[in-house]
Amino acid sequence: MDKKYLKRASSGLWLYRRKTPTLLKDKYGTEYIQRTLNTHSYHEAILKRNSINADIEMELASSKRKDSEKDKFYEYYMPWRRERLEREGEVATDGDYHPMEEADLEVVIENPEDKTNPVVYAAWKAAMTGDIPTLYYPSINELAEEWSTWAKDKKNTKYITTLNTAVKALIAVIGRDDLPMNVTSGQAQIFLDALLDTGKSANTVTHYKSKLQELWRWGLTREKAKGNNPWLNCKVEASKKKSKPLHYRNFNDSEITKILSRTEYSRLNTPTWAYPYTLHMLPRLLPFLGTRLSELALAKTEQFVDVDGRLFFEVREGKTINAQRIVPVCPIIKPLIVEAIAKAGGSPWLFPEVGNATIGANEAVNSISSKFGKLTKDFDQVEGYKTGLHSFRGHFATALEQVGCPEDIATKLAGHKQLSLTYNLYSKYKNKDELWQYVEKIHKADCLKMFIQ
Repeated sequence: MDKKYLKRASSGLWLYRRKTPTLLKDKYGTEYIQRTLNTHSYHEAILKRNSINADIEMELASSKRKDSEKDKFYEYYMPWRRERLEREGEVATDGDYHPMEEADLEVVIENPEDKTNPVVYAAWKAAMTGDIPTLYYPSINELAEEWSTWAKDKKNTKYITTLNTAVKALIAVIGRDDLPMNVTSGQAQIFLDALLDTGKSANTVTHYKSKLQELWRWGLTREKAKGNNPWLNCKVEASKKKSKPLHYRNFNDSEITKILSRTEYSRLNTPTWAYPYTLHMLPRLLPFLGTRLSELALAKTEQFVDVDGRLFFEVREGKTINAQRIVPVCPIIKPLIVEAIAKAGGSPWLFPEVGNATIGANEAVNSISSKFGKLTKDFDQVEGYKTGLHSFRGHFATALEQVGCPEDIATKLAGHKQLSLTYNLYSKYKNKDELWQYVEKIHKADCLKMFIQ
């Protein structure tokens, strides 16, 4: 049994425990890095351990890269190699003479500290031949870090985040931060198949594949990797059984009762769970706001605005441009919003435990979603459907329909439809009354009755 970095608590839960690497001691400030894995299952603990360990290994690799020999090598290699190729046209007809071969390297190297550095001389030799020693090639994670820096003003945030998520997942599966050239087409295909086997959709896996293919292309064309692009011939081959996407269904009355009971703050507030208040509040707010999980979990307190005595939630960012909207806060949940803002204190976050999470706010949201899935894993399985925190958007849409809200207004409240200037944030609250009249009475809808008993 593989128990590396695993320890079992007296409660039976598995813990991740690892001696803090010297280069990371300033960051973590403790002798050991320890995190609860929130599971009693050994096999699930192994997967979570590998994921956490991959993150730490990447942090360690990043720390090692500061002023590393690789950085020094490419600092000199790239301009020298570029000049070498640009001056190919100056090669004389007699023999293999090249103008750069006549250069005095002692003069070319301007920094006195580098004149005796063997790495710089290795960069010169490689620039002449195009043959880079293996030890100077960046690892997968190092390549991704360099690409992310390059892509900041060329790709959107979601694209960059998805690529780095794919890199983390790849390193977790292969078990090490290897050189790109060592990843074979077979390993690449195994990785894609493994993602499908864990339940990821074919669309998500396809996105991962395309981002990794782009990373390898970028590295190969800039001579920061060698060999072939292993992702070119891989295919995302989802089974027919999983080819049809599952849709989120509404919870039935019995399930709602269980959800409200299982997310009581007193039950969630334990030493092993980091986001008890957020998970307690989400099932009580989402059905009446209809927002996506991240829109509410990552909200700032300033996004709740009082207009003429009515509270509105300004969704300023989201999955698409259509997500930018104002959502009236139903009076039935206004006390909960006020409570959350008061509890946030001086923090800008509505839920500081998420916004200030040590693992990152987005990762905390994913953890909350996973935790909710475990709390509801005993719910009925309905063919073609699934459940999750996203199901509460269905309750919101159903409730609007039950109180007679026109479809065009309902879709705008949910952030599904292209917003006109009437409803988006640029016109602010011009037609707030039209929106308010439906959300004001949404709590009377039959599908929400269990949430307010």
